[in-house]
Amino acid sequence: MNWKISLTLLLLGTGASVAVAGDWAHWRGPEQNGISREKNLVDDWSFSDSKNILWVSETGGRSTPIVLNGRVYLNCRTPDDVTDPVQKIHAREQVVCWDAKTGEVLWRDVFNVFQTDVPAPRVGWASMLGDVETGMVYVHTVSGLFRCYTPDGKVVWERSLYEEFGQISGYGGRFHTPLIDEDRVIVSFLQQNWGETGGPPKHAYYAFDKRTGELRWVSAPGGTPQDTTYSSPVVAVIDGVRMLIGGNGDGGVYAIHARTGQPLWGFRMSKRGLNAAPVVDGNLVYISHGEDNIDTVKFGRVQCIDGTGRGDITDTHSVWRVDDVKAGYTGLLVKDGILYVVTDTGSMIAFDSKSGEQLWVKNLGTVGKGSPVWADGKIYVMEVNGNIHILKPSREGCETLSHVELRAANGVGMDEIFASPAIADGRIYFVTRDRTICVGNPDQPAASDPVPPLPDEKPAESEAALVQLVPFETQIKGSGQVEYQLHVFDKNGRLIEVTDPVLEPQANLSSAKAEGSKLVIEAPQVEQGGHVIAKFGDLTARARVRIFPELPWRWDFNDYADKQVPSTWIFGRKLAAADVEGERALVNTPGPGKPSIGVWFGPAEMSGYTVQADVLMREEKRKLANVGVTVQRYNLILKGNTQKLSVQSWPAHLRMAREISFRSDPDVWYTMKLRVDIKDDGAHVLGKVWKRGQEEPEAWTIEAVDPHPNMTGSPGIYIYSLASSAFDNVIVTQE
Repeated sequence: MNWKISLTLLLLGTGASVAVAGDWAHWRGPEQNGISREKNLVDDWSFSDSKNILWVSETGGRSTPIVLNGRVYLNCRTPDDVTDPVQKIHAREQVVCWDAKTGEVLWRDVFNVFQTDVPAPRVGWASMLGDVETGMVYVHTVSGLFRCYTPDGKVVWERSLYEEFGQISGYGGRFHTPLIDEDRVIVSFLQQNWGETGGPPKHAYYAFDKRTGELRWVSAPGGTPQDTTYSSPVVAVIDGVRMLIGGNGDGGVYAIHARTGQPLWGFRMSKRGLNAAPVVDGNLVYISHGEDNIDTVKFGRVQCIDGTGRGDITDTHSVWRVDDVKAGYTGLLVKDGILYVVTDTGSMIAFDSKSGEQLWVKNLGTVGKGSPVWADGKIYVMEVNGNIHILKPSREGCETLSHVELRAANGVGMDEIFASPAIADGRIYFVTRDRTICVGNPDQPAASDPVPPLPDEKPAESEAALVQLVPFETQIKGSGQVEYQLHVFDKNGRLIEVTDPVLEPQANLSSAKAEGSKLVIEAPQVEQGGHVIAKFGDLTARARVRIFPELPWRWDFNDYADKQVPSTWIFGRKLAAADVEGERALVNTPGPGKPSIGVWFGPAEMSGYTVQADVLMREEKRKLANVGVTVQRYNLILKGNTQKLSVQSWPAHLRMAREISFRSDPDVWYTMKLRVDIKDDGAHVLGKVWKRGQEEPEAWTIEAVDPHPNMTGSPGIYIYSLASSAFDNVIVTQE
């Protein structure tokens, strides 16, 4: 199969989405910039006497809601369940769907949080995303699940970003909100994967097919991340080129081709990661931060960039900048030649968007984190400490039309607000920690100006400049096959041809053979990680493949060279082969970054298996590491410092956990074994520990029951790296 794609067919084939005024499918609206074209919106409202309040839900959260086809969707945590007298807390994550007109809950999907350092109050950080073409909605959870739902709440596809791609979980809960562009759904995160991407952490963008979840491409512009971040990227057409533009963990803002991920330009700003979302107006890109500048001793900056450059444009394409403005959280807003910036200290500053001249300052409160929204000549903006403002701005100043202060639902102190407003069909939706509020005038019909399209792109050219194999990364357990396509792009990132490739599996995929455009794997005996390539003229495309044999799996590392690790292990380079008391083992040594480490070595869909491994802890500075094994997203952990043995799933929040006293000494090898049995009352998590070389005890050392079971998950090992540790004789068997 080989065909040329005309512009018309390309638009049909990629499913180019058209923004709709009556929807708020992206956290910053139809244009991804905080602008709504709606009219006849309310100027004021009151919570105390329910003025202009259409409905209120007791479910709140941190993220911005989306509105699509008459439904409101929110990702948030569940309330604490204190009915269990022992554990007392059953916090989980959920997606809630309301009827937009009535506030009736249409469906709710509740699921576990696992294998993350994010604490419970920060669950539900990233906002959801809707697709106006298909009606499907997407969520990026704090457990690294990237999930696609039908409008009625059925899961269409799911990817586990931790276990499949090495997503890094930070303590603060910062997670990026995804976006849709044409037929791709794109999400960014910090990652340390396998193979050539298993080295130092990188901030990467992953583009999936929005219908199937198939991975199209990965792009990692910029340098080493300095922090976890949540700057949500935007899509814009600048100088005829379709770009994806976002803040990076290395303190720079980067533009890449939206259809291919190829780098276009970078602009370095801060010594820490960027969290604010950029906004684009014509060829100008606006972004801010609240940390150290790279070239001054002042903190914070508002920056205007000429987005037509290429390469490193730090020294060449700054249009204007204003330093000493700490604006590190909120997305910027530009409308009618005015740039609105909400600062970390709760003020809104208006600048002339072309010159950077400050026009005025408006005090909103003390802490600004929700991004402002412009609609119907007004700005709707929220402040963390329970303040919601409706403002009427101009170049001369800013008039307050409405100011509502919300107290906490329990009456103690103020409510908290981290979300941005959402506007759709004449209604404004405010999400606070304690509630979701729908505001509007029921007697006023909804009306809207049309949403303007993106600027025209340069016409597609016939000469190929880049080729990509799709899917870009796959994994196969046992025998199977993968069907590939070759996508051909011109120099401006426009798709000009799709063809069946002639595949060439590389030597490190010894169990794979090519059959035309198919990669066929037959009964592999050992795990393999490598590449398959395809050529198009002088151009070469490369895709990544991991191959896993059927169970059992065994690693004794006797034949491993110094610093070698299994090629398919996610986060494997946190360990390195070395001699330990005369035998080969994998050793972890404390280094920079967070001390908690999860290493995964199989598909996330696995279940019904047992993991066993030998572990050893070294004492360093009177500290011992915590070491353990992982089965179906449960950890069995030997805690050297506290002399405990623990079973848990969510280290930062013990939703399900059990701990017993257990003596473990430094420089002594122990064998750990973990199994999970799914029964009618939940997951029975069964763990054993004994000194290596002694007879395995018949009874389980520790048992715990999770009434909300994790049904699947990758096998792995767990480390809390306060001191050195070692692992040997890792075994995964089917039970």
